[in-house]
Amino acid sequence: MKHSLIILALAACGGNQGPGPQSIPTPEPTPDTRPDPTPPPPVTEVSMMIPTQTAVPQELAFPAEDFRTKQPDAGGPRPFRLPKVKPFKLASGLQVYLVEQHALPIVSLDVNFDGGSMWDPRGKEGLASICMSMLTEGTEKLDKLQYSEKLADTASNISTYAADDSTGLTLSSLSKHMQPTFDQFVETLLSPGFRASDFDRMIKRRIEAVRQSKGSPASVAGRVSGTVLYGPSHPFGTVVTEESLKAITIDDCKKYVTTYLKPGSAKLFVVGDLTEAQVRGYFEKDRALAGWKGTAKLPADTSKPATMAGRIFFVNIPGSAQSQVSMMHFGPKRNAADFHANTLMTSVFGGGFSSRINMNLREDKGYSYGARGGFNYSKQFGTFAANASVRTDSTYQTLLEIDREVKDLWSAKVAVKDDELTREKQGAILGLPGQFATGQAALGQYRRLVYFGLPLDYYNTFVAKVGGVNAAQITAAAKKHLKPGQAVWLVVGDGTAEMKVRTDGKDVPLLKDGKPVTLRAALADLAARGDVGSGGLVELDADGRPKS
Repeated sequence: MKHSLIILALAACGGNQGPGPQSIPTPEPTPDTRPDPTPPPPVTEVSMMIPTQTAVPQELAFPAEDFRTKQPDAGGPRPFRLPKVKPFKLASGLQVYLVEQHALPIVSLDVNFDGGSMWDPRGKEGLASICMSMLTEGTEKLDKLQYSEKLADTASNISTYAADDSTGLTLSSLSKHMQPTFDQFVETLLSPGFRASDFDRMIKRRIEAVRQSKGSPASVAGRVSGTVLYGPSHPFGTVVTEESLKAITIDDCKKYVTTYLKPGSAKLFVVGDLTEAQVRGYFEKDRALAGWKGTAKLPADTSKPATMAGRIFFVNIPGSAQSQVSMMHFGPKRNAADFHANTLMTSVFGGGFSSRINMNLREDKGYSYGARGGFNYSKQFGTFAANASVRTDSTYQTLLEIDREVKDLWSAKVAVKDDELTREKQGAILGLPGQFATGQAALGQYRRLVYFGLPLDYYNTFVAKVGGVNAAQITAAAKKHLKPGQAVWLVVGDGTAEMKVRTDGKDVPLLKDGKPVTLRAALADLAARGDVGSGGLVELDADGRPKS
């Protein structure tokens, strides 16, 4: 057996093989008559070197010209020329403001209506916002999903807004898709779907948003600041609550649209690739718009602000890691003669990152990610506000710092410096073109001009007027318009948090009789001392109602 295995192994290896099958003879290859290819160049040692980064930095030599030692001076500001605005009126009474821009095939338009939240019925605060938002939840022909998909197919957009004293419906589209987008725009305006399911969903979402906002100091401050400054009986002092949202019905929205969205008292702003003839074609020849007529009649507003009695108003949010501190008072209107000096003055105070309160509270003390301050305007009023969201234990010291910064500017104890004024002038002038960078941005600028009754060529003289403001005008504006003695304070945060104060450049615990002082106690002591004015401390709930 052993010998047999050896024999088989030898056979497998080819040993003593007998005659096997005959192999097929391989034909002779055909001689290649082509010339020999050019041989490749020899590989040298240089061609195989791989570049490497040396460990020692290389010394770079630059020419030693004198101009390299000084940063180049910026060129002088160029006058800004606003594109020409063409006003005209349609047969329906709709006032149009058209700016033709044919460089890009884009159209943006905004139909602005008188109205807004200040006319919301008592007990139904939030009505204007809800009803305007419902317009884009679908039409009689298109449900919400179909409505959105149709806009997406043409990369178009239709949206709404509701402010205190105005509302609006906007459109943006490529020129080639203007007709189908405009048709949908008209459907949105004249035949909104107002489906019960969409309405119920929106009300629920708004109620949840109100509940969620009550846990955020910044949101609570936004909710109740109007109540504090204007008073709870003024239209600008109302607060949207869960109860007021639940009281709104879908029939209220149907009535709102037919009452307020009228062409006779509306304004149409158009920017982009349209001519007057095309605008008239869309709005005057559309069959659906033939019956859109009338003028909205708004009830007269005879109410006057009545700031709540008190000096410091406090809303407690237990466990909050941050606090919101706000200083507020009334100021000049938007059409004041010293508007530019006033704006530059507040820009130095709190207009941007390099402003005084931001550098104080963020860069110097590390209390906040950002602090701002300035004037805001409506048709009827101008208001000043300084705001900061800060670390909870720094809340009390933040109030003192804002008060000191305002008083230093108001009294000219720390007058505006030349570099501060130059910085804010350049920021205002060089940033102006950016405010017209898009069609929607330009629409907003034109709408504000008309809203405040300013001339349509207002920005053609903007550069010269801002550039002409001097330090004396800034000082006069601060003395006239900052009113630290009349300001009210709103503080939102954790009333039980222990406070710190700044001493010798360090934050140390605020103590009274050797014991830590909480935020609520610190504010009560400050109000009692009258350091920021008389009136005392008033505690509010998250809806702006005084707590007993």
